Order: sequence, then C-alpha cells, then structure tokens
Amino acid sequence: MSKQASAALMRLEQFFDSGTFVEIDRLMKDGGEPVPVVGGYGLVNESPVYAFAQDRTVCSGAVGKAHAAKIKTIYRLAAQNGAPVVGLFDSDGARLGEGIDAMDAIAEILSAANDLSGVVPQVAVVLGACVGSSALIAAAADVVIAVKDADYYLNVGDESSNADVSADTADEAIAKARELLSYLPSNNLAVAPLFETVAPAAVDGADATAIVADAGSLFKLYEDDVAAFARINGAACGIITLTGDPIACCAASRAARFMRLCDSFSLPVLTVVDAAGFKGLKCASKITQAYAEATTAKVTLITGKAYGAVYVAVAGKFAGADAVLAWPDASVSPLAPETAIHIVWKDRLSEMNDPAKDREALAEEYRKTCCNAETAAAQGAVTDLVTPEATRECVAAMFEMLSGKRVSKLPKKHANIRL
Repeated sequence: MSKQASAALMRLEQFFDSGTFVEIDRLMKDGGEPVPVVGGYGLVNESPVYAFAQDRTVCSGAVGKAHAAKIKTIYRLAAQNGAPVVGLFDSDGARLGEGIDAMDAIAEILSAANDLSGVVPQVAVVLGACVGSSALIAAAADVVIAVKDADYYLNVGDESSNADVSADTADEAIAKARELLSYLPSNNLAVAPLFETVAPAAVDGADATAIVADAGSLFKLYEDDVAAFARINGAACGIITLTGDPIACCAASRAARFMRLCDSFSLPVLTVVDAAGFKGLKCASKITQAYAEATTAKVTLITGKAYGAVYVAVAGKFAGADAVLAWPDASVSPLAPETAIHIVWKDRLSEMNDPAKDREALAEEYRKTCCNAETAAAQGAVTDLVTPEATRECVAAMFEMLSGKRVSKLPKKHANIRL
C-alpha cells in the first residue's frame, strides 16, 4: 500500500460508515505518480456523502490539474445526486511546477464549490496544512473544522485563521464532521434526519438553551457560544444566542452567517435575545439583512432585554420572526430605560434630590411599568408570555406549526448584504 493509500485512504475509511466507502478514479495518475488526493463516496450515519482527502506526504499534497480533476468529479457527482461534500485538507497549496495551470485548477474547484453553496452542505476538515490557495477552497465550505495546531492561513507569516469548530486531534475532527452531518439535510430540498426525543438538560433556570434543547444534542460553532445546532424533540434546528451590552461585532457577524446557513437548508432557528444594542453599524446592518432575507421558520425568545436596534433587527415580528415569545421578566423598549427616562420622564428627573441613586430607581420603575413583556404583548409586539418551564414545549409547538412554511419573494439574483 502506498503512502497515499495509507494516509488519505485510511482517513476516508475512518470518516465513512464501516465498509461503505467506494473510491473514484482509483487508478488515475499524474505524470506516472499517484495523485495526492483520494476521493469517493459512501455512507455517513447511513446517508450518502461524497468526500475527498488530500495527503501532504505525496508531493506535499500539492494541487495541480490532475488533483483538481479528481476533486471536481466529487463536486459534480454531489450536485447530480444531492449529497453533501466533505473535504479533508492536508496540502501545502498549488503545484507551482504547473504554473498558471495549477492556479486555474484551484479556481475551477472554487467555482464548483460556490456553485454548490446553499444546494448541498459543504464541510472542510483541516487536519494538517491548509495554506495558500488551498485555504481558499476550505474557507468556501459552510463549516470549517480544524485541528488546533493545523496550519490554516492564506499568506506566509499570517496567524492561522479561526475555524468554526476546533478539535484537539485529527480523529476528533473527523468524528465532529460525522456528527455535524447528522444535523443537516442531504440537500436544500431534503429534510434533516430525525432522532429519538431526549429530555432537556434542565427544566428551569437562566440558560434557555439547556431548557429548550434535547440533552446532549448541542453542536456549538465558534468559541463565543453565539451559534449552535441542536435538536428539539429529535428534530434539528439552529439556536442563536445574542447577549451583551452591546453585542460584539464578531458575534453579530457569526450570527448572520449562521442564520444564512440554516436558511439555506430550511432549518428552523430559535433566537435567544438578552441585549441592549450593537457595538457598530456595520455588524448591525449585516445581521439585520440576514434575518430579513431568511425565509426559514424563525422564533424569537426574549429572556431579558430587547432594546432599540436589537429588537428591530432580530427580535420583532417585522424583523421576520414568525413568533416572539418572552419570559415574564423580559423587557422590550425603543431605548434602554436609563436613556428613555431622560426623554419621557424629564420632569421627574429634574425634581430628584439624589440624581445618582434616584436615576437608577427611576430607570427600574420605567422598565417595570413601560417596558415589561406584558405591555409588549398587549401592543402585539410579543406573541405570548411563557415561563422558563414551559418554553421547550412552546418552542417545539411553534416549530411544528411552521414546518410547512413557504415564502415567495420578489425575483432577484441575491440581496446585497453588507459584508
């Protein structure tokens, strides 16, 4: 068995269900030498998947015309059969000896990946080196999983880019790729796999995710816990958690990207909101457009604050939420109470004897009397008030009701989202 077979082939056999992997273009050569990539198809969690694995030990895993031809075959077959594409990356980049031909070959892979974006799930698993032009291919995937010490960058001297999901070892990264696919449908016309219902990890408390999701079902993306796949009563969904005073720009950007991913494959999204604002206009604009454009089922749960732009962008019915739920102590307001009292209760402020102490008390009074969830519900801004204990059942019922949601929008190529 060649080095190529002992590395890339074994990784693919580890990735696929035992005994299901079928190699494609097994005898293909590049100048009489093995092509430093193995590709094929098989089953993952009993569902069809197409995958390729690069091998840095053969010609440094360099991407040339033959290498690209094998990968493009994977993309073509995945498109024809509506199955996910998974790439196991371990390459130093383009095959420089082929010059412009190598660069064109990489461009063709990128074109194939972008054509399939939003049609079938794409997952990149960075197991070793993924540098230069190869990093562009990996970055085009819906989710990038990387081993913590892997080289994942575009330019020499750059720090490794942050992957969506990190793993300590190659084995763990491959296992996470298998797990991730269990939350996603095979393509944008299919439905995600169903699992047995599991009771939640908690029935009350402040952690809405633990109350709502099936225990052990969370698959978190990013390090700030802003986005996660989960299951509610065995059905896959996305959960976006927006907290902060204000919401950080990186969190807003990640939430926007995750919403677009879920929307591509019609996964319902629960947005948990407890925030007073955004840190900047660009990130607020980005998430606003992602939420407005998404047509998948969207339920908002306000657990604390939903003030101003946060309510407008992600929490309100006119932000596209199909239902807005709120915990009894939640607060909805055009402005933070600390700011609103300077406008609405200006006269009362002028009469205060101890401004520092009295202003705080006045803001709390305003929150309880003018910004409470019951008032918001009476005005139609909140669909229903729900206790933490009843939240899971209510969200599950909402998603069930919205499972057949279909929305037609004005014909266009795409929205011009602020990136």
